[in-house]
Amino acid sequence: MTYDAPWSVVYSETGRAGLATATTEERAAVLAFEKLLAQDPYSQGELYPDRVGGLYTALLTVADRLAWTSVLYRIDEARHEVLIVAIVSGP
Repeated sequence: MTYDAPWSVVYSETGRAGLATATTEERAAVLAFEKLLAQDPYSQGELYPDRVGGLYTALLTVADRLAWTSVLYRIDEARHEVLIVAIVSGP
């Protein structure tokens, strides 16, 4: 589903904390991913099976390699907004 106007991308408290503690390379990857989400959030990740529903996850490429860095986000159709819920980094 693509719209003419870009989606608004916002961060929850845990999303902001994840961005603040990310490495420089991870932060760059998340910010680049944020631009893609603003264009079309439905084409970026995959639906994650959680209890509430509507949670998407995307595994990011960091410094030209697939890393254990994932972004969890929800799409709010009514607000035309994407909420980055968490940024999860592995070893």
